[in-house]
Amino acid sequence: MTQHLTDVRILVADDQKDVARTLCRPLQKAGARVHYVTDGQAALEQMASRPYDLVLIDMKMPPGEWGGLWLLQQMKTEGWSIPSLVLSGEGSKQQVIEALRLNAQDWIVKDDTADLLERCTTILTEHHQRCFETATHQLPTPLAYRFARYAHTADADKRLIEGLHTLEAILRFAAVIGLASTPPTPLKGITAEQLAAPSMGTWFTLCTALTKAPNAGEDFTRTLSWLVPEPSDHQCVQTLIALRNDLAHGREPSHPNQEDHLHTLLTRFAHRATCAWRTRLVTPTSMTYDGTQFFIDVLNLKGVTRPTPETVALPNSVITGQPLLITKDGTPTSLAPWLLTPADESTSALRCLLFDGLQRTKGSALCTTTPFRYTKTDDGEKPPSVLDSQAVWPTLEKWTAPSATGPANATHQPAKQTHPALRPGPPDSSGMLS
Repeated sequence: MTQHLTDVRILVADDQKDVARTLCRPLQKAGARVHYVTDGQAALEQMASRPYDLVLIDMKMPPGEWGGLWLLQQMKTEGWSIPSLVLSGEGSKQQVIEALRLNAQDWIVKDDTADLLERCTTILTEHHQRCFETATHQLPTPLAYRFARYAHTADADKRLIEGLHTLEAILRFAAVIGLASTPPTPLKGITAEQLAAPSMGTWFTLCTALTKAPNAGEDFTRTLSWLVPEPSDHQCVQTLIALRNDLAHGREPSHPNQEDHLHTLLTRFAHRATCAWRTRLVTPTSMTYDGTQFFIDVLNLKGVTRPTPETVALPNSVITGQPLLITKDGTPTSLAPWLLTPADESTSALRCLLFDGLQRTKGSALCTTTPFRYTKTDDGEKPPSVLDSQAVWPTLEKWTAPSATGPANATHQPAKQTHPALRPGPPDSSGMLS
C-alpha cells in the first residue's frame, strides 16, 4: 500500500519539531514529501500557499493550549476539507472526540505510532477512491464534465484518450484563469502562432509562463499547483504531452506505459482540488443596490447539473452575463472574454465555452479584427463559429513575446493528420498539436 504515498504532500503541525521528524520518518521512507510547521496559524498559511494531500495535527500546540482544535475549527470555517489525522497525547480523550466532530478523519496516540504509515495510507486511499465522483459534483463545470467523462469510461484505450483530454482541460482552465486574473504582459516563449491555434503543449507553456509574470493571479497559481506543486513535477506533464502528440500524429508512443502515471496525476489533482477549491464560478443574472452594496443574483456553475441560483453581496457592480470567479472573501474576477457562458438557444441552459484560439480561414493572416474561437466543455451542441464576445486579436497580442510575429506576418499553418479521437471537435476542440 505504500506506493500510494510516493510524492504525496503531507503537512505536519507540531511544536515539537524533532519529535515530529522522528515520528514521520516512515512516511518519508515511503516516498512522501513531508513539510513541518510548529503552530496552527503557520499551518493555515502553508495550506493557503501550497497544496497538501494530508495534514497531521498535534493536539497540544500553539495557539493556546489546544491549538490542534483551533486549527481544525479554522479549517472547517474557512472551507478546507483536506483530510486530517490527529496526534493525541495521554489525557486528551475529550479533545479527540471534539477533533472528530470537527471533521478529523482519524486519530493516533502520539507515543504509539507503529501504524502511522498504514493509517495515512488508508485515509488517502479512501479519499482517492471517491475523488473523481466528488470532482464531478463539486468542481467548476468546465472541469466537472471532463472528470465525469473520464470516471465513466471503462474501455482501456478510450480511457487513456479521455484522461489526456482531462489533463488538457485542466491546463486550459488554469490558463484561462491566469489570463483573466494576471495583468497583461508579454510572456517569454509565447508566440502569436501558438496563441492563434493553441495545442496541449501551448496550454502548459502558457501556464508556466504565467507563473513567472508579475502579479500572477492567486486563483491561477493555486489551481496549477494542484497539478504541478514543484518545478520537478513538470517533467511528468511534458511526458504525457509527448504521449498525446504521438497518438494524435499516428506515431508509436515513445512512452507506452504512461497510463498509470496519468491516472495518478489526475487522481492527485482531483483530490487536491476538491479539498481546497474555495472559489465560486458564477454568472450574474441581475443586480440591485441598497445604497451601500450590490446584491447580485447569480447562477453557480458547479458540477455537471444545471446551475443553481444564489445571491451574493459585493461592494461594486458587475456586468451581468459575464462569468466571474468569486473568492472566499468576496473578491470577483471577470473571466470574459476567456470564458463565456451564453444561454443555449433551444434549452435556455447556460453553456461554458472556453477560449480556443482565433477564427481564421485557410491561408489567412492575423489582423486586428480576427475574432476569438471557443470550444465547449459540456456535451451540448458545438458552439457557433463566431460569438458576440467582441474579443479580437489585439486582446491576445498583449501576451505575446516581443519577438513574436505580429498580425501582418503570422501565417496559417496547415493541420496535420491526427488520431481520430484526438482531432479538434466535440467534446474538446483543442487546435493543432505541436
